Amino acid sequence: MVRDLNMDCEEAIEYIKNNVKNYDKIEMSYNRVFTPGEVINIETCVLKGGQKSCTVLVHLDGDTIHNTVNIDLEKIKYDLIEVRHFPQDGEETLITIDTCEE
Repeated sequence: MVRDLNMDCEEAIEYIKNNVKNYDKIEMSYNRVFTPGEVINIETCVLKGGQKSCTVLVHLDGDTIHNTVNIDLEKIKYDLIEVRHFPQDGEETLITIDTCEE
């Protein structure tokens, strides 16, 4: 069973911060990019000037030259379309991003 949620980009980032754990599988779609893989780490902080950062380190599925990527969700949040979360223990969740105001 898949839990379907509709959120804006800020709510989706909060969901990821609070619910996605290391070694969970995740699929993110943003700006014509599809990133499926296993979460290695999630790091949140506030940068100089008060700018927020939420970086997800993902080990990509498949064979690629660079198979680990860092994605700063705060930088791509306006392009975020969909997030699918496969927790190690729990229900699969599909998040569809409705709108996000700039």
